[in-house]
Amino acid sequence: MSYRIDLPLIERIAAELAPYRDDEDVFLDTLDGETDALTILDREIEAEQADLTMAEAIETRIATLKARADRVKMRAAAHRTAQKLVMEAIGQKKVERPLATLSLLAGSISVKITNEADIPSQLCTVKAITTPDKKAIRAQIEAGEAVPGAELVRGEETLSVRTK
Repeated sequence: MSYRIDLPLIERIAAELAPYRDDEDVFLDTLDGETDALTILDREIEAEQADLTMAEAIETRIATLKARADRVKMRAAAHRTAQKLVMEAIGQKKVERPLATLSLLAGSISVKITNEADIPSQLCTVKAITTPDKKAIRAQIEAGEAVPGAELVRGEETLSVRTK
């Protein structure tokens, strides 16, 4: 369902009712009577909760399907292992079948590190990662010291919605 929220109207009526802000109940009841602002909030809360519930159900379904896909992949790997065992048992390096041609190939050569400490340094690479320490930078700025290239900023205002 789609509807338009007339924010300028809500803001105008709220400004007109500003003298009544001391009595929150009177202010909100009158505002809602003139603009449906609280009804709109209720509708938005309900829609958000419905969307979050749907997203959670989708994530659960995805996890279930991923687990199933993992099981099917394991079964496929078992079929591949069985094919290799049969090829080895019949002593053939290559067999042509209607669905596929199977070939036993020698494994590729790779380096296995047996003791990293024994490797000469000229055969090692150094990986250095430098990142700003935001905690230390914040402490220094809050202590009144300038930090070139950094400043404290306030994030966008957020809305807290408690339902429990």
